[in-house]
Amino acid sequence: MFDREVDGEVLEFGVSGLLHESNLVMYDRQTESVWSQSRGLALAGAYTGTELDLVGAQFMSVGELKDAAPGVVILSEETGYERDYRRNPYAGYEQSNQLIAPVTRQDARFPMKDIMLVFRIPDGPAVAVPRDDIPTGQASTRIAGRDVRMEHDGIRTSVTVDGVDTPAYLEMWFSFVAQHGENVEVWEIE
Repeated sequence: MFDREVDGEVLEFGVSGLLHESNLVMYDRQTESVWSQSRGLALAGAYTGTELDLVGAQFMSVGELKDAAPGVVILSEETGYERDYRRNPYAGYEQSNQLIAPVTRQDARFPMKDIMLVFRIPDGPAVAVPRDDIPTGQASTRIAGRDVRMEHDGIRTSVTVDGVDTPAYLEMWFSFVAQHGENVEVWEIE
C-alpha cells in the first residue's frame, strides 16, 4: 500500500491485480482510478492523465541496509495474510524469455529482462542505464541538452540533472520500453 499526495489530496494506493504492458497496475482507494506502477500515470478514472511525482528507490540487501543505516527497523512479515515472504514468487522469471502478459512495443538492443537504472529528464526523454554497466565512482554526460551526472558507491546510486537530484529506480528493459514508448534514451557508460 502506498500513500501519495495528488492535487492536495492524500491518496492511498493498493494493488489492483491488473497488468498494463506486463507491469503492475495500482488503484487509489479514494476514486478507484487505476495507475501504471512504472509511469505513475493514471490510466483510467477520475485522475486519468495525472502523473505522480517519481520517488527514487535503492535496491540493496538487508545486510547492506543494516550497514548503511545501523538503526534501521525491519517491518514485520506478519501482515495478516498467509504468504511466505522468504520465497520469491517470481523465481526464475528474470532468466526466461517469457512475459506474464504481452507488450505492444519491444526493442532488441538489450535482452528483454536486462535490469536498467531508469530516470527521467524533465521535459525530455526517459533514460535507461544498464545496471551491470554502472561504474563505481562518478560518470557524466549530456542528454537532451542537459548535464547528467551519476554517482555510485558500490551500493547506492544517485543521479542529478543540471545539478538537481533526480529520482531513479530499477526496471526491466522490456517494461521500460513498453511503458515509455519512443521517448527513450540509453546511456551506455564506457
